[in-house]
Amino acid sequence: MTEQGQIKTEKIVRRKENILKPEFCCVAATDYCMLRCKMCNKWSEPSPKPGEAPTIDEWKRFISGFRELVDEGFEMDFGGGEALSMPGILDLVKHAKQLGFRTTMASNGYLINGDMAKRIRDAGLDAVSLSLDSHNPEIHDKMRGVKGVHKQVVNAIDNLTRYAPQTKKGLCCIIMNENLDEILKLVDWADRNKKVDWIYFMVVVQPNYSGPLTDNWLDEYQYLWPKDRSKVLGILDELIRRRKSGSKVSNRVEHLRAYKAYFNNPQKLVNKAKCIVGGKAISVNAYGFVQLCLFKDFIGNIRKDDIRELWRSQDADLIRKKVDECKTNCHLLLNCCYIEDEPTLYAD
Repeated sequence: MTEQGQIKTEKIVRRKENILKPEFCCVAATDYCMLRCKMCNKWSEPSPKPGEAPTIDEWKRFISGFRELVDEGFEMDFGGGEALSMPGILDLVKHAKQLGFRTTMASNGYLINGDMAKRIRDAGLDAVSLSLDSHNPEIHDKMRGVKGVHKQVVNAIDNLTRYAPQTKKGLCCIIMNENLDEILKLVDWADRNKKVDWIYFMVVVQPNYSGPLTDNWLDEYQYLWPKDRSKVLGILDELIRRRKSGSKVSNRVEHLRAYKAYFNNPQKLVNKAKCIVGGKAISVNAYGFVQLCLFKDFIGNIRKDDIRELWRSQDADLIRKKVDECKTNCHLLLNCCYIEDEPTLYAD
């Protein structure tokens, strides 16, 4: 996430050679996570064996090559799993900063003690997005599957404020059934807390690593879906009102309106015609495999392929054509970098 919790949403810009520029990049350098979140199964995935994951030098080579595809100041997101659990992750952040990237990281906050906050400062990380689904410790700990994680998030905010004051700190909250009554309370707390720079909302989707995308995912994960549709729509209306009134809520109004459309009908694409995000986003997983869409084929691996060649490859073009036909409300489209394909789609 950026400082404002938002991805750039300018119109697509083409290079002189008529090649699209990437608009989003996530380095998911590790699958390991110490939490057991109810809305994500990534923690259950096996970690790469020795020799299966990119080396630090291979990651740096990818970052250097990617720099040639984008403008200076492009945002590079580091994630996981829990990104800070990966040895060397802050070396990658520092390398990206030296190349002119803006660097952000998604974290559960569990590892951000005083020493880690100092290392974050030294790496020059621009912003951290901390997962916090409720200011009620019982609810947050329950959804994250580990007792005491709420306290760790609060401590992480304090440690970053003290030891890494240049690093902006935001909250990322997933809207789901368990925390509906806590959403506005969390906004109140964030708005009052001078240590918090923004609060960004996501909506619950089919959990990561739960198999192929399917319309039937709610059958197995129905405990995540808000049971009271009128309540969740009312909360989104209030978030829109607060966003317009100067709250730290960082989702654009159009984005929150798209969330309303999603909760009204999760099977109907929130965009008017097609997904316009996939094919313009690059994600690299813990094994080094590169995807333009998280639910389409890999286009290569940074360990042996040059990202500049992959971006311009026939395989990449084929994925883009497939994405044009996709009608699924996935995590990337809804939560990571929502871009409305029709500006008046959810206008008042």
